[in-house]
Amino acid sequence: MFVSTLKTLGAAAFIITMSAAGATAADLTNDIYKAGTIPVTVNLSGVEIADGPIYISVQKREEYRGMTGHGTILKLATPGNMTATVNVAEPGDYAVSIWHDMNDDKVFGMSETYQPTEGWGASGTVPTDRMPTFDDVKVNVESFGTTVNVPMVYPS
Repeated sequence: MFVSTLKTLGAAAFIITMSAAGATAADLTNDIYKAGTIPVTVNLSGVEIADGPIYISVQKREEYRGMTGHGTILKLATPGNMTATVNVAEPGDYAVSIWHDMNDDKVFGMSETYQPTEGWGASGTVPTDRMPTFDDVKVNVESFGTTVNVPMVYPS
């Protein structure tokens, strides 16, 4: 099986989110994540085993594809399903972006043809014919929180 061009379009948006202005995972410390009290439970499915961490970013519209927002880092990936909770500051619409830095080099890996070489995922409905917009991948977070299911996508 191969990562199709259509899936790559979704990954490209995530790459922009995670590496805007040349930033890498080294720039994504817990220090830049905003504090909050409203829980967003992120259920990841299809996680593959690898040495590197999984980065979870939860962003409002104005933060989407940028380097700010709420988030967490899962330092150790376990195969199958994983769950993490990210607390946001206020109810509203958010996009959830996931990146599994499988080789722990702090750079989202891509081939010469811009195919992802690492795992990724997104909330909402990732379109298959173009890069997703915030409206494509947004989920609504109520004042009591929400649960988001994100299937992971890995290259084969």
